[in-house]
Amino acid sequence: MALFQKKQQSIIGVDIGTSSIKMIELTARDGRHILSTYGFVEGLGHSSTVVSKEEELYIAKQIIRIKEATKFTSHTAVAALPTYAVFTSVISVPAMSKDELASAIQWEAKKIIPLPLEDIILDSEVLNPPDPKKKHKKGEAESTEPLKVLITGAPKDLVRRYTQIFQEAGLTLAGLETETFALSRALVGDDPGEIMIVEFGAATTDLIIVQKGVPFLARSIEQGGNAITRAIVNSLNISDKRAEQLKRDIGITILDTSTGGGGIPQIIERALEPVVHEIRYTIGLYKEGGVTSVDSTSGGIEKIILTGGSSMMPNVADYLAKVLDMRVVVADPWSHITYPEDLRPVLAGIGSRFSVAIGLAMRDV
Repeated sequence: MALFQKKQQSIIGVDIGTSSIKMIELTARDGRHILSTYGFVEGLGHSSTVVSKEEELYIAKQIIRIKEATKFTSHTAVAALPTYAVFTSVISVPAMSKDELASAIQWEAKKIIPLPLEDIILDSEVLNPPDPKKKHKKGEAESTEPLKVLITGAPKDLVRRYTQIFQEAGLTLAGLETETFALSRALVGDDPGEIMIVEFGAATTDLIIVQKGVPFLARSIEQGGNAITRAIVNSLNISDKRAEQLKRDIGITILDTSTGGGGIPQIIERALEPVVHEIRYTIGLYKEGGVTSVDSTSGGIEKIILTGGSSMMPNVADYLAKVLDMRVVVADPWSHITYPEDLRPVLAGIGSRFSVAIGLAMRDV
């Protein structure tokens, strides 16, 4: 299965996480994305890489449950593979013919993908294609400018398992892509700036740097919303359910270090330290040119967009803005979607947890 597919009139975006499944159906009408329906289940607890037949059947049953409860009409879906399970990189190669480029991509892929290429579904996209209006002699390269090529590799076994899940759920899987593309599409769109997306998942936090709408650097750390909840549980000796509620109700407090502080805000602050460290490290890597940029005239990251369940914690954006000395905002993935006005309070309540699912559904409609 290719990672890039043709467009549909109506499609379901399916975000399979470790603790929840989110689904949204969008329809194309007059150049807009129209919300048809949506649904989700939480509190599941399974491997996001789907390592067993039992997990396949379990997830398929949950998808059927959502589909039937919320009356989805489309039978076509797009799903996302977890960021840490997919290999993505932007490479720079000299200008060359299409045949030479295909060989170069295979050669470069062997360097960056730590698995045999026969076990990988490899896809690529030239980010700065030559101007088709310019004529060239047969056999000559179309441009002298180095080509920036996005390489994406997904393990065949993982793709097979996802395909099986959707067959069991009675849906046609139109395509698979990484969470990084879905998030970039939903949250950045055509913004030409340089933006970092920080997605707080249940088990992991993903950091994505997007330049000119293209995600070219993605990192993932094993520190997500569950780690924050566990920290509250261990510190206060309370149940997981109670800790999760306190996390969402109280959040983190913006304090001057001289005034001190304690309780839940301080627990959350300590739990966020690995995320803050990784954000700083990734920004440093970006500034030092440790990654291949789409644009050599890079001016630096302009803002950070937070998404995922824990981005809804009170004051988390203000806290990160203070400690990082950067502009930080919470995502609003619904801003590009047309929906009934009376749904606004409900959609605001579930907020950025639907970012990936929305980005998936936007891709093919």
